[in-house]
Amino acid sequence: MLLLKFPVFCSLIIIWGCLGIPSTALDETSWHSDAFLRNGGQRTKPKNAVSDKEISDTALKIWNSVKDLNVQYDGITHKKQPLKLFTENQRTLRLDPYFTRLFGFYSARLGVEDGCVRSIGCKEAQNRFIENISQNNGPISILYGFLTKKGLFKGDYKAFKESLQTIWFKPYSRSRGVLDSSAFEHVFLGEIRDNAVMGLHNWMRMYDEELGGRFVLTRDGNYFPTAKPAVANVIFTWNGFPKNQGSTFFMKKSPAVETALYTLCFMARPGQNCPIDLGSFQLNVKTFAWTKDKGLIGTAYPEIP
Repeated sequence: MLLLKFPVFCSLIIIWGCLGIPSTALDETSWHSDAFLRNGGQRTKPKNAVSDKEISDTALKIWNSVKDLNVQYDGITHKKQPLKLFTENQRTLRLDPYFTRLFGFYSARLGVEDGCVRSIGCKEAQNRFIENISQNNGPISILYGFLTKKGLFKGDYKAFKESLQTIWFKPYSRSRGVLDSSAFEHVFLGEIRDNAVMGLHNWMRMYDEELGGRFVLTRDGNYFPTAKPAVANVIFTWNGFPKNQGSTFFMKKSPAVETALYTLCFMARPGQNCPIDLGSFQLNVKTFAWTKDKGLIGTAYPEIP
């Protein structure tokens, strides 16, 4: 578990769509993207080479390839104090060990070099994470089949996993030229810059932080966790620092599903609305490339139109 030198943080849940509230993520749009992803020094096909329906159909296959995890959200449905995001009987919920193993290598504070930059142990943990989410017939396997069929990626499955490693884990600098950030850290773990929170779009990370006493809900909200998909927005402070515009995140989904969905939209609709129709529910996934390297993700998150 990542230990940070900050006080406790708190949160307010607001649910997208059900309340008709538009998505805003001001710090998320600090990066622009391009209509292609560099791959081996070659430009891939432009975004209009793939239709919205093809993207949506593939997203649905990815979505259904892994069952929702048995997660119960509690804090926004009652008036008990103190409020909790997760129910008390889920205090021992088993998280993906390949995912949580990575938490301790990263420093939330930008301007401080992340431990992964020089750590062989971190690189090994990154490799194990990629291998675990890339099992046959899983979300990443489905993604690879689609991207190769549409000409958005050229190479075998090993090369694709290496590409994922680069897209998500290659370090870059957001502050002072220090290698203090990556797509994985920003999207899944969160960062702090200028006394404000950036990124943090993952329920497992929120669960782990709440369990460690660094996540404290302060107000009730309204949401519908049985929506398909269940997507929430969390307005919060993290370790004493605010993210007033909130973070959107998929509820109950595995890191493999989230990584596949974000990568799909990054390669097919970078910087654009990536509409996904999951039957009774529609949403966009937003991805933006890192400004200094269009082959790396700056941020990614779900958004209700």
